[in-house]
Amino acid sequence: MPPRDVVWLRRLLYTDVAGDLLLWELLDEVSDVAEYAASWAVWAATVVLLVRALGGVSARFRIVALGLGLTGVLGAALRPFAEVPLLTASLLVVMATLGCKAMILAGQGRDGRFSAVTIAIGWTALLVPQVHTLLQVGRDDFGGLSLAVHALDGLIVVWAARTAHELAAPRQDVPTRGTGRRPRLLAAAVVLLGLPIAAVGAEGDARLTYTAADEGCRDRLRPAAGLGPEERRRSFLCLARGSTFAADTMFPEDVADQRILTYGSQACAVTGDRERQELHERTGGTADAIELAAALEYLCPGIVARQNAEARRRQAELDRQEAAWKAGANARCADPWPGARARRQGTAAYMLSEGGGYAVFDEGDDSAGDPGNIYGDGDDVADIFDAGEDGFIDAVGGTAVIATSEENAMCLTVKAFDRAPPLRLTGWKQVVEVGLASRSGRLVVPVYPQGGGSGAAGPLPDLAVAGPGHYRLRVHARTLPWDEDDPDAPREEHLLVVYPGRSTDKVVHRPRG
Repeated sequence: MPPRDVVWLRRLLYTDVAGDLLLWELLDEVSDVAEYAASWAVWAATVVLLVRALGGVSARFRIVALGLGLTGVLGAALRPFAEVPLLTASLLVVMATLGCKAMILAGQGRDGRFSAVTIAIGWTALLVPQVHTLLQVGRDDFGGLSLAVHALDGLIVVWAARTAHELAAPRQDVPTRGTGRRPRLLAAAVVLLGLPIAAVGAEGDARLTYTAADEGCRDRLRPAAGLGPEERRRSFLCLARGSTFAADTMFPEDVADQRILTYGSQACAVTGDRERQELHERTGGTADAIELAAALEYLCPGIVARQNAEARRRQAELDRQEAAWKAGANARCADPWPGARARRQGTAAYMLSEGGGYAVFDEGDDSAGDPGNIYGDGDDVADIFDAGEDGFIDAVGGTAVIATSEENAMCLTVKAFDRAPPLRLTGWKQVVEVGLASRSGRLVVPVYPQGGGSGAAGPLPDLAVAGPGHYRLRVHARTLPWDEDDPDAPREEHLLVVYPGRSTDKVVHRPRG
């Protein structure tokens, strides 16, 4: 039976195989941070046990390999929090991790349990991508060759699976034949592995990439779910280099791809969409919140869902607050004529805009423009200016505009009768009656729109009880006393009485006092 350390090592290797094939992608759908942490945690444990399990190597060899491996793990753990550019932050992780892998492969060559095929697969998976990167420096992408090289990434899964399988055999150390050759082999490996990074150069002299804007790449985009990390980064850059609704690119053209990816990673770490948008604007970006979230979905999948959920939560809270505010305002208003039961009636607080005034109109008749516009222009429409000059109401066609003395809020009651009700003057400062014609059979008072404006804070009924035809509108108005206990209470009250009638004459029952 293999030692306990070897048993756990085989389990970790098989876990890493499952992770590369499916597990890490599934975990990434839940949280990219969790996927990042889990994959590096498995690698750290694997390095410790694999270095310990190697046969035919010296204690110094184990210490160096383990040191490189843990340095890479530590660098990866600190990289998301480092306040340094992406290339500088990655340099330590890449060099240390590659060096550790090279020493592990060299150690497998001294351990009799591992076949030459397994070791060759490991060296191929490690070295070919590095050589390919070296050949690409300063050149365009090689297309098919690059795809073939990226396909070799799968060899690391084959190597891990074969290593786990072959560890089950009893350890058969190959006798050491001397140490003179080993330093030269390790030095050659370090030089070979360091060539691509050396060719790129230090951060101060980096060969930065500037992807050309390609609007056609948007047509080739696929959903982020199911894409690998490299393809997600390419998709993000496609959107980052493309134009936005404002006809500008999402990021300035003189910002390198590596810097854009860094900005994207920082934006993924920001929790609120407002803070994310402010960060984007500080980089010189011009995209709106929706465009930015759509691009970041490729770097940190799930951000759009989280942002939409947060937006729905905030909107629900705003709706709740507005509903409570409307309910409180409506509770301050009561029917001023409760003894007269109309066919249709309703009472609500009416929120007035600056300058005051409101309209009663046929909402299905736009022959004279916007029927709810109290600032109409021309003799064929009612407007607030004519209402102010001629008592307090102006009626033309299917629209009546009523002036108010207040500009904040008032109480409004509407009553629609089948026939003319008794004239009620007691307690009212002004009472004026006009004629209206409804072509559509709907006479309404506007409701308070979402987001603010003017209108009734509660539902009020259609006042055209007889359908299309002619109606009389009797408007009652008065001021309300000041309430010291409720300074926000309405200071004005109107009562609208509507009934069928053909007359178009204006009758002033009680003029302005």
